[in-house]
Amino acid sequence: MSAIEQRIKELKKEVKTLIFSTNDLAEKLTLVDDLLRLGIYYHFEDEIREAIRCINDHVDDDINDIRLVALRFRLLRQEGYVVSPGVFSKFKDSEGKFKQELSYDVEGLIQLYEASMLGTNDEPILEEAMDFARGHMECMHGEEPHSAQIRRALETPFHRGIRRLEARLYIPVYEKSKACNTILLELAKLDFNHLQSIHQAELKSFSVWWKELGLMNNLSFSRDRVAECYFWSLGVWFEPRYSTERFFIAKVINLITVIDDIYDAYGTVEELQLFTNVFERWNFQDVDGLPTYMKIFLNAFAGVMTEIEEELRKKGTLHHKHYIIESFKPLVRAYFQEALWTNTGYKPTFKEYLNVSLISAALHTLTSVSLCLMEEVLSKDTLDWLLTVPKIVKACSILGRLMDDMASSEFEQQRMHLDSSLQICMREEGITKQEAVAKLNEMVENGWKDINKECINPLPSRKHLNLGVLNFTRVMEVVYYQHKDSYTSPEGQMKENISLLLVRPIED
Repeated sequence: MSAIEQRIKELKKEVKTLIFSTNDLAEKLTLVDDLLRLGIYYHFEDEIREAIRCINDHVDDDINDIRLVALRFRLLRQEGYVVSPGVFSKFKDSEGKFKQELSYDVEGLIQLYEASMLGTNDEPILEEAMDFARGHMECMHGEEPHSAQIRRALETPFHRGIRRLEARLYIPVYEKSKACNTILLELAKLDFNHLQSIHQAELKSFSVWWKELGLMNNLSFSRDRVAECYFWSLGVWFEPRYSTERFFIAKVINLITVIDDIYDAYGTVEELQLFTNVFERWNFQDVDGLPTYMKIFLNAFAGVMTEIEEELRKKGTLHHKHYIIESFKPLVRAYFQEALWTNTGYKPTFKEYLNVSLISAALHTLTSVSLCLMEEVLSKDTLDWLLTVPKIVKACSILGRLMDDMASSEFEQQRMHLDSSLQICMREEGITKQEAVAKLNEMVENGWKDINKECINPLPSRKHLNLGVLNFTRVMEVVYYQHKDSYTSPEGQMKENISLLLVRPIED
């Protein structure tokens, strides 16, 4: 054990003592929130679970601090507890509006805004809370000492942010705050840098694998996104125990990117029909009639599937293989349908487009691969349910597809791709691009609300799936931030995010 690992071990003991010795509700709420935001919560899952249970047992009828009420609401919702948004009613005036005096409580406004992100479609009071808090926060955007927190919350609320990235950005803010706990701060810094070194080694190994695979030598038309694929997998599962899962998720994302580019940018309809048939048969040796570049790709793809099969066998979950296979088949069918529409000039309706593109967004395939690779032996009922493309996966896919379309519309048109949801919406509704964007943004927000709804009081067997889907959605929120596709065009924000997580350590 290195000196850093030994110090982390010592600090973890001190934090556990701190958690159990904190009985005051306000202190307990703040401590749990700090553990989450600093990115060290994964060391204390049992302790946090017990703290949340205690927080739930404390009825907040007598709490008149908007910050505490909002923080309690968010922490409970994040853990799947059933908690009514009616707790915010007491902060309204006689006209049913949020009291103006709340606008002077900056920390309260931030927490109210963050809490509103956990709303569902049948909770109008949280819509009002969001509008009220955001309106006032935007007016105080540059005010110290909370300017960094306000800016971050408005850009990416904590609930929607990638956990590693949120920790990386919050640690320097926390260090400057009056409420900074030096034990938590030291642990957060050491732990982040320790994990970063692990992730850097993984990325290096992943890059070597991709280079040795040699696909880009023969498929130069495809996007080459090694660091971006690993960043995506890191956003889903960052914990050290998920190293193997990260590798496979990154590999599958990379391969799906190539498949997408084969259908979108290179293959003829005749070639793509044969290519699709290979996946339908799931026989990667039966490739007669295919061009060389497709044979090369399918050989590489088959190799990764063999690796996955060996991993499943090692974990005693080989029966999961069937569900991974069955998640790929509808994906290539959807890609082929889009290619047919493009090549025949067919203009699908918005409904037709969504039915197909929700599958081609690949989120169902990725969540299936991710869940099936976990250590847990999943029941047949859970696996069969996953194959149906559950509501939470559909919501994630809607978010991914619509955000992707709004971000990459011009790029896809340059590749002579099928009209996106943006163009179809404009055409069907007879509206401007700005109006269509507003409509799609509303659908994105409704998708988030559906995800939130599915995460409330879930069956124990589905909690891990929900978390995986939520994390995939968080990655997309960051990748397609402000309607920019930073996966296809990684210069700028994606490059900065990768640098923050995988290049630059946190300085003492």
